[in-house]
Amino acid sequence: MAIGVVMGVVATHALPCVYLASRKKKQVKVGDKLPATVLYEGAPDTTVTLTDLCKGKKVVIVGVPGAFTPTCSKTHLPGFAADSAALKAKGVDEIVCVSVNDPFVMQAWGQAIGGDVRYLADMKGELAAELGLVLDATGKLGNKRNVRFALVAEDGVVTVVKIEEGGALTCSKSSDLLAAL
Repeated sequence: MAIGVVMGVVATHALPCVYLASRKKKQVKVGDKLPATVLYEGAPDTTVTLTDLCKGKKVVIVGVPGAFTPTCSKTHLPGFAADSAALKAKGVDEIVCVSVNDPFVMQAWGQAIGGDVRYLADMKGELAAELGLVLDATGKLGNKRNVRFALVAEDGVVTVVKIEEGGALTCSKSSDLLAAL
């Protein structure tokens, strides 16, 4: 089990976040097919199946521990929003952000961040589990979440994957994916 400690600011309070990354299921790797996980967009009755979303396309999928969390909101996702044109110039058809949140929160976060990124909710953490990227954040964020990651899938097959350890942001930034494409 990997443990990392990050200091973040939520509202006006300092919040130490301890991230525990579960390694029980094998992590997603290059060559794996993405699962047919159902995700939610904007409301609980609006579903998107990941395999349908990726069919015949090159898709960037960015996973974050939580919407409106400091690193995710200040650095990670704004980079993908700012670099969306550069990613699309490298052949990316769609950029998707997923997080274990409800679809209303993800929609509001997408409006706050902006950019050409689609925000989808993994309400029950099923995608995080299927990819082997579960983060046990129950002590600080209330439930299990995703480990921070970014991947590229072409027609549903993973071609690039960048998985962070602990609460770090060292390898899954938009600039890292641009360099890998």
